[in-house]
Amino acid sequence: MHDESTVAKFVVFKVMDYLLALPIEDVLKAVNYSSVAGGGLRTMGVVQLGGHMIRVLDLHQHISVESLSQLPANHLFLVITRSSGGELCGIPVDEPPNLVELPLAMMQRLPMSQIQGNALLEMVSHAAVLSQENVTTTIFLLDVKRVLNTSMNDSQKRLPGNRQMAV
Repeated sequence: MHDESTVAKFVVFKVMDYLLALPIEDVLKAVNYSSVAGGGLRTMGVVQLGGHMIRVLDLHQHISVESLSQLPANHLFLVITRSSGGELCGIPVDEPPNLVELPLAMMQRLPMSQIQGNALLEMVSHAAVLSQENVTTTIFLLDVKRVLNTSMNDSQKRLPGNRQMAV
């Protein structure tokens, strides 16, 4: 197949129409989302799993505001990862995640000039384009740090009385 030194394993999952990936080392667990205790906490963006509180990073909300009416009512799975600060984070996904081996040479860094203003691209760092039997698939490598930054920026914009200052 591929030389072992040039292949990495990724957990790939679908959010809306996009395939996103995290390196396998960054994924702690994938759980059935409906079994995660949350109650009223879910509406606050937090769920409880065992003795741990997990911040929910719902990428659906960040990718496309126009598509919010098309969101599924229930996400079936929660991909659990950890931020660089050690905070547990869960990403709701609609289908079971897959383990995929990708050649590292296929992972291309996205140019910063293309990222600005595109919600999806602000949360990813690399992309791999795969072609098989006349079907082209793009997998975006999710950057949890960028997701958290995007999430914080969106929260700040929604705070009452928070106005952008003209410079």
